Amino acid sequence: MSEINLDVKQNYEYLEELSFSEKNIQEDPIFLKEKDNRKDWLKNSVKVEHSTAKEEMSLIIEKKLFPYKYGIKLHSPKFTKKPFFRFDSDGPTHRNKIENSLSDQPITTPHFNTYDEKGQEFAYKSEVLKSEKEAKAISENIEFGISHFFQETNIKLNGKDEFPGLTTKNPELFKIETQTDPLNGIEFLD
Repeated sequence: MSEINLDVKQNYEYLEELSFSEKNIQEDPIFLKEKDNRKDWLKNSVKVEHSTAKEEMSLIIEKKLFPYKYGIKLHSPKFTKKPFFRFDSDGPTHRNKIENSLSDQPITTPHFNTYDEKGQEFAYKSEVLKSEKEAKAISENIEFGISHFFQETNIKLNGKDEFPGLTTKNPELFKIETQTDPLNGIEFLD
């Protein structure tokens, strides 16, 4: 898959802590906007608060405009340059270069990607993704994918076992009450 990540190799326990200890986000819904360099993709990054680590961390969500292709990543740029944990809903099969038999090396999508203690990137399927029916539902619905990513990486929404919604509409600055007359109660002079 790729070269050795020395940041991970030198501090593998920290990678596990960042990946699987409790984390929290507060943004709901997450506003996906057009990527600068790819007009056929939407993207946003939101701040992640980690229960023990003080590193700056972000959750990155990318979605192609046509269905079924999206990715979710965790990134801590002070720890390592590349995202350290990610989910691919679609794309090529990855071949793990680990000491498994040849038949166990290819991992089809959808799958998760992270690093082993040697700093080698590898792909894996959770128990849920090993079910063809569940994997198909997750790969075809980004909300199912976000929910599964949150479960796998122990992310909470406002401290609860929930996940955020996604939107492509700009958030409104003011809530407009359509049933209220804004001029109600104002007396006009003749």
